[in-house]
Amino acid sequence: MKTIQTKTSIRKKLINVLLLTSLSALLSTSLGFALNDWLSLRNAMLDHVQIQATIIANNSIAAVVFNDAESAKETLNTLQSDADIVSAALYTNNKILFAYYERDASSYSIPDKLPNPDSGSLNGNQFVVDTIYHENELLAYIMLVADYSNLQKRQINHFLIALGVFTLALLFSLILSRSLQRIISRPILKLAETARTVSETQDYALRAKKISTDEIGALVDDFNNMLSQIQLRDLQLLKARNELEGKVNARTQELTELTRQLKYQAYHDTLTGLSNRITFDDHLRLAIDQARRNKQKLVVMFLDLDRFKIINDTLGHGIGDQLLIQVSKRLSACLRESDTLARLGGDEFAVLLPQIQQASHISGVAQKITKVIAETIIVDGYSLHVTSSIGISLFPDDGERAETIVKNADTAMYRSKDQGRNQFTFFSAKMNERAERRLLLETRLRKALKENRLRVHYQPRFDTHSLKLIGVEALARWSDPDEGAISPGEFIPLAEECGLIAKIDEWVLETACRDMLTNKNDATSQISLAVNLSPAQFIRKDLHEVVAAILDRTGFPASRLELEITESLFGPGSKDVCTSLEHLRNLGIELSIDDFGTAYSSLSRLKQLPLNTLKIDQSFVRDLGKTPEDDALVKTIITMAHNLNLKVVAEGVESELQYQFIKRHGCDTVQGFLFGKPVPYSLIKKIK
Repeated sequence: MKTIQTKTSIRKKLINVLLLTSLSALLSTSLGFALNDWLSLRNAMLDHVQIQATIIANNSIAAVVFNDAESAKETLNTLQSDADIVSAALYTNNKILFAYYERDASSYSIPDKLPNPDSGSLNGNQFVVDTIYHENELLAYIMLVADYSNLQKRQINHFLIALGVFTLALLFSLILSRSLQRIISRPILKLAETARTVSETQDYALRAKKISTDEIGALVDDFNNMLSQIQLRDLQLLKARNELEGKVNARTQELTELTRQLKYQAYHDTLTGLSNRITFDDHLRLAIDQARRNKQKLVVMFLDLDRFKIINDTLGHGIGDQLLIQVSKRLSACLRESDTLARLGGDEFAVLLPQIQQASHISGVAQKITKVIAETIIVDGYSLHVTSSIGISLFPDDGERAETIVKNADTAMYRSKDQGRNQFTFFSAKMNERAERRLLLETRLRKALKENRLRVHYQPRFDTHSLKLIGVEALARWSDPDEGAISPGEFIPLAEECGLIAKIDEWVLETACRDMLTNKNDATSQISLAVNLSPAQFIRKDLHEVVAAILDRTGFPASRLELEITESLFGPGSKDVCTSLEHLRNLGIELSIDDFGTAYSSLSRLKQLPLNTLKIDQSFVRDLGKTPEDDALVKTIITMAHNLNLKVVAEGVESELQYQFIKRHGCDTVQGFLFGKPVPYSLIKKIK
């Protein structure tokens, strides 16, 4: 229900309330007075008529006894002096009219027979009936009829008097109400005036004047207290607003700076500060548009750090991040100001060389990048060695669109990895097939590891002079259900690149140790076991703990285990590798250097390593008897190793000529297809 709001002032409301109260009181009093007057007059009239009836009854006893109607009538005529009585009658005891009196016969008629009620109305007048007894015997009845017109006139007079008094009282109440409302409304009006002034001026220091000590005075006190609180709150709000404005300004500056940072981060790599993929793609599209207009060429290089995933997973992301920062600085130093260098994510970088005039400049930049990346990088005391594989594609030779150029550079980069890493390769159309092959092979390799489809084969080793079986080399083999055997030369580099090599190495080591323990009671129970370890394993400081745990689980004796490592580990700054080798030697394990002669052939470095055996790379053995240089090289390696108290193993011996040469020059151990191919361990037991 909607409330109806009026605009009546408090002053008028007070007057109305006082008038209504006075009117109600006066009206109630007047009505009460009129009713009481009417009842009083009526009762007085009835009493008067009753008294007259009693008097007439007493005076009429004799007339009734003697049946003297004339005498009775004379008695009734005495009522002529009573102006209120208009007629009277005597009735016998059997209620028959005996005598009567009428003031005006034309106006009043006396009934011949007495009415039954003792009182009532007759022809608009009031009648009263009384009994006449004589010596306790009902003698007759008397009926008096009274006219109330005089009574009504007196009541009208009384009402007019009361109305006059009521009017005078009402006027007095109006005057009194106006005076009283001023007493009540004046403080309220003053308070309202102060409130209006405060509202208009917003000056909360103003105070209302207290001119009464009643409830309105208390209201003034409360109003002033409210103003004090508002004034205090206003001051607090002003202070808070000033503080808020300061904070807003500071926050605005922060948001401005944050916006700048976010804008920067949107187009730059947060770790290295280089351009990110978004920026690189924008620059590449602009450069392609410009090169197309000017009929020029541009180059995209896609660069990936070799074995970075192993460093990152083994030493932690903190070391990996610091390595990426230093690599980015070295890359920046190799480029022109007009070139774009971007980090695309992880250890992948991209280089944009616009406005290329000569092809030789492309190779020069790639060689420079390869060289500076290969230099030792020191991070938190670690001497880290990383190389880079670079893929190169040209516009418009290798594609018209930016996406195609980048994709082809990425494909060429994987070709560099397949060819041995640490080199650069220009894109060719045939590389797309290789990229698809690599992706397919990686997916299948992960599935093979998960489903335990890899196997270990063992290539026997023999004493060069007695041809007695003295050991085996454990080699990982993979036979895919779809395409059969896959060469280790294909899946081992892939495993190193995608971070699976550590899992494969550990699985091969533990599997081989368990296989070797199955020959406790045959002639091969004391032969040695050689297992290859990827160079990536030597980044981790807990390598010796991993190997020791495998020996503990399998129970294989450390004295019969030989771990083969590649010569590429022992470049400049390989102090950490030497420490790892010392830990392994302390377990009682023998160490051999594999593929000797293919990398850092430093004799001063070689004599510092805790090695037991040196393996001549099969590429040297393969050419024995063909050139004097190869013959001299193999003889020198054997002599040098013996002078350093190292045993010598010749691998890849496939002909009698090769065997006789290394036997003649004192090689200790021989292995190769001439004596046996890698086979399952069950076949090794049959070799005598």
